[in-house]
Amino acid sequence: MKNKPNFLENEEVILTSPAFYKDNLRSGWKPGHLYLTNLRLFLWQPARNMFQTSLDSIVGISIQQRGFILKSKDALCLSYRASGAEELSRVWIMVKDVETWEKKIFERSLLQINQEAIEKISMELDPDSAALVSYIWQNRYATIEELASLCDVSNHMDILLRIKEVINPLAEKIIGSPLLVFEKSKIDPESGRKILFSWWLIDGKRLEPGKGSLLDLFDEGDYLRITMELFGISEKNIQLKVNQDKLIISKDSPDEHYQEEIPLLTPVHPGTITKRYNNGILEVRLQKI
Repeated sequence: MKNKPNFLENEEVILTSPAFYKDNLRSGWKPGHLYLTNLRLFLWQPARNMFQTSLDSIVGISIQQRGFILKSKDALCLSYRASGAEELSRVWIMVKDVETWEKKIFERSLLQINQEAIEKISMELDPDSAALVSYIWQNRYATIEELASLCDVSNHMDILLRIKEVINPLAEKIIGSPLLVFEKSKIDPESGRKILFSWWLIDGKRLEPGKGSLLDLFDEGDYLRITMELFGISEKNIQLKVNQDKLIISKDSPDEHYQEEIPLLTPVHPGTITKRYNNGILEVRLQKI
């Protein structure tokens, strides 16, 4: 019997730990070994994967209290889009160091970097460190040789120390996460090329003004609550409507049209939409039928 899972080409393990999971609140907890890699999250038992999802399919993560062996404990609640499914799927995972797992999964799947965050970080950095951040932001990735040439230094250790002791610790304070990560091999989503031994933004994603990122969808008994990021939009320009089993979020202006459809878990009353928008976070509540 196999004692370790099969890994994909260029897949690297970030975190691993024994864990339990359930995909239905009425079902029991199933044991396995949880793996977070640079490509996916999965729970493995000898000879098979009990659960897995690509990082790109994850749309929400939170920590919730769940019953476990006659006690209430913190568990990861993960929302994701299963292949071929129209509705969001959800899984609960019981694992040690749950806050570390939540942070690492968020960094690799949901964290998105925008120009405002880059500017905030750069303003607190010395000129050479700010130049490194700006170069990777503009070019998406860079080798250590490129960064050394940019700062006119011959010692690669100087660049590594800037990233690990200056740039990433400062980013942790400002955005709650390191900014730069080294990847031995990664596919550039814009060109489709395999890039070797380079530094990237930690998730490789750019958040453009007006583009939304679903944070989570909660079933609160009589209501559904949806939270998402919407940067660069005035609250008065946000329009919401329900069309059958979807919430449609849109913004129309002379210079821009933005629209996103979010599948709902259950039918809702179209006339019961309430919203709250603060610091780029939109929260919507819908009454269930």
